[in-house]
Amino acid sequence: MQTMPTNPATAARTTLASIARAIAKTLKSQYDIDPLPMLTGLGFDPAILHDNELRLDLTDITPLWLRAVELSGDANFGLCVARNLGPADLYGIDLALYTSATIGDAVRRYVLFLPLITTVTRMRLVQDESGDWRMETRLTGARVPADAARDCFNYHNVKLFERQSGLKAPQFLRRLEIPRPQPSDPTPWLKLGIAVLFGQECATLVFKRETWDSPLPGANARWLARVEQPILQHLARLGAPLPLSALRAGLAEILGQEVSAQHLANTLALPVDCVTSSLIAQNTTFAQLLDQTREAQSLNLLAMPDLTLDQIASRAGFSSKSSLIRAFRRWKGITPLSYRKQLD
Repeated sequence: MQTMPTNPATAARTTLASIARAIAKTLKSQYDIDPLPMLTGLGFDPAILHDNELRLDLTDITPLWLRAVELSGDANFGLCVARNLGPADLYGIDLALYTSATIGDAVRRYVLFLPLITTVTRMRLVQDESGDWRMETRLTGARVPADAARDCFNYHNVKLFERQSGLKAPQFLRRLEIPRPQPSDPTPWLKLGIAVLFGQECATLVFKRETWDSPLPGANARWLARVEQPILQHLARLGAPLPLSALRAGLAEILGQEVSAQHLANTLALPVDCVTSSLIAQNTTFAQLLDQTREAQSLNLLAMPDLTLDQIASRAGFSSKSSLIRAFRRWKGITPLSYRKQLD
């Protein structure tokens, strides 16, 4: 069984206050209910609807969910809120996932981005015996969020990856597992077109192994680097691990120079402690990260027939052509030129 590291639980169990905006928007647009009396009645300053940086404690956001469900009279209120969550509500994470290379790459990135959305839960990826990937979500404490909040989160996750992939859920998901008991009317869940299992141990999206490495239509490494930069800043402030893919992308920009963890941190405008702690949390060393980045860069450059081995070695950060050849034999068991001939 193959696993990926979990996100660290933090002391405060908080969620982005922008969820309050989505709740208010849903009450107004779907039920024609003015949300301001509800907010003020619960002691909220309506200004929170316009603050994308504010975070709300679980003990504060739960009464908001419960009151909104009561006002709407809709047991599926959480699903309606999920439909009203937009990219602007989630630090632009949608765009970062959309520009990822593959479905699997987007899922891995989302697991590490989760602390930006909420620290009430944590995620981990587990590959099961059949090869499918399980994105498991568990609570970080004993206090349980409102059912509507959990419904919103689980339904949103399915719709999120539908948007990123341009596919319908049955094309890339095996099933959805949910801890809550089966609702009296499960029709909205069944409309997703996938098996939905209620009363499970934890919330889980099961991704089909055969589509895990499918390319995403919006894959764009340059755009990803741009939209991911502010996300990395927020992750650093929370003390959460930074995606290795983001660290490799930053390292690729400076391979032709003398590289170090400090140099990489400067390139990403992050404290060096954030870089080193992220590597440790993901069982990787800087030397391994550098080697992975050089390998990927060398493979990309070898696909450009006009480049000589000397030029490739320089751009990939090697001191000489012979160093590149030695490293390539270790990576692929053949020489760079033999690899290039296989591309023809």
